[in-house]
Amino acid sequence: MTSQFYWKPIMRPNLIFSALMALAIAMLALPASRAQDAPPKPDAIKSGAMLYTALRCGLCHEISASGINIPPSLTNAGDKFQTAWLEGYLKAPHRRRFESAGVRPTLRMPNFLLSNEEARALAAYLSAQHDSTRITKYEFEFRKNDSTIVAEGRQIYKEYACFGCHKIGGEGGEVGPDLSVVGSRLRPQYLAAFLRNPQAFIPGSPMKSFDLWEEEVRALVDYLMSLK
Repeated sequence: MTSQFYWKPIMRPNLIFSALMALAIAMLALPASRAQDAPPKPDAIKSGAMLYTALRCGLCHEISASGINIPPSLTNAGDKFQTAWLEGYLKAPHRRRFESAGVRPTLRMPNFLLSNEEARALAAYLSAQHDSTRITKYEFEFRKNDSTIVAEGRQIYKEYACFGCHKIGGEGGEVGPDLSVVGSRLRPQYLAAFLRNPQAFIPGSPMKSFDLWEEEVRALVDYLMSLK
């Protein structure tokens, strides 16, 4: 059961169908659509927290130094991931790293076959997880749809040979994650903070600090956020 839980797409364990799960589902009352950055409602966060416990997510993921730290840590999930992307991923988990790169080659999150409401509640709970010590919400102003800045960011991406480790549209290396749709997955504030100091977020990461100028960071983020 242990090996099955860690790297095979499995059905829900019987443990999930408990009074705790039933109570969590009963509490779900989220609207089908809402603003991407709207703060999650307290009831939604509470329901998601109960699902997080019932699904035993802490067996693999860390939140606030609690749990086993199998990447990714979810301590700052609300700073890092866009809520809509979280919902979609929770409904259909998939391996995001390349097997040929030797990074977690057999490890993946199981598919718990979550309903829309369950995925929405769990995403709300994760979106409420923040780490103010590393990311300040208003430290970065994303300049949306500025074609000139996006072009500058694309050029900087080439100059620093980011393609050596990352794929975009099927072209590039396989050391780091595919960035083809990163603009739909990550938040601009997180990208900016990560680009300034990758090791602060992933100690031991093969990605080094490039000592980027602030304008380079901003241009790179604008470019990456345009990839959807």
